[in-house]
Amino acid sequence: MVYRYFIAVLLASIPFWLIGHTAELPLPIDLPASSLMAFTPALLALLFVRIEKGPGAAKALLARSFDWNRVPRRHWFLVAFLFMPVTLALSYAILRLMGAEIPDPQIPLLAIPLFFLMFFTAALGEEIGWQGYAYDRLMAGRTAIGATFILALVWLAWHVVPYFQTGRSLEWIVWHCPVTILLRVVTVWLYVNGGRSVFIAALFHTMSNVAFFLFPVYGSHYDPAVTFVPLALACAGIVFLWSPRTLAHFRYTRED
Repeated sequence: MVYRYFIAVLLASIPFWLIGHTAELPLPIDLPASSLMAFTPALLALLFVRIEKGPGAAKALLARSFDWNRVPRRHWFLVAFLFMPVTLALSYAILRLMGAEIPDPQIPLLAIPLFFLMFFTAALGEEIGWQGYAYDRLMAGRTAIGATFILALVWLAWHVVPYFQTGRSLEWIVWHCPVTILLRVVTVWLYVNGGRSVFIAALFHTMSNVAFFLFPVYGSHYDPAVTFVPLALACAGIVFLWSPRTLAHFRYTRED
């Protein structure tokens, strides 16, 4: 059923891709019109789980939007909140050291809450589907990293058309594709260590987008080839230290 879900999400997104190709809507910070597809994963997940288990299961899945009580240790909220801002701050520092012509950060403090609310709403539209519905079903008979890789490839395929519609260069898109896959690795890592909380996955997703649009200027100077380096190192550390089988068992936990 999960592969039918993936196909349904991709098919349901085609009209949004077409709108993004033919129309320019007045969306904030030059987002392509196809970004309105953000809610298709959640809507279809609710439909699929209702068909599978009834209306009560759909309500339960929707309620996981704010399931922060699942998170066993509160430091995971801090990790989800700061991971990408720190990663992109490192990317900015690397670009400066490389001598890139990049403006000083100009952080619009009053805009940050609006960014957060906008991106959190969209993140729930995705993560209710990707993590709350699809990931746990992909885990049947697979390792965590195997399920993550499948989900990451679907997530990437879903994003490719909007990437082209942002007006970025082909080189930018080629480099941002592996960044997208690595972001899903971090999302799953936080999800499984956060008690399978959809909320914490959405929080990380939100802060990834907020941090990107705070990068000078509204992300216009963001270089995925540079960001790939610290992000890949971080993901390699995650897979090694928490093991690819589960992404949830820290190798060096003391046993009393």
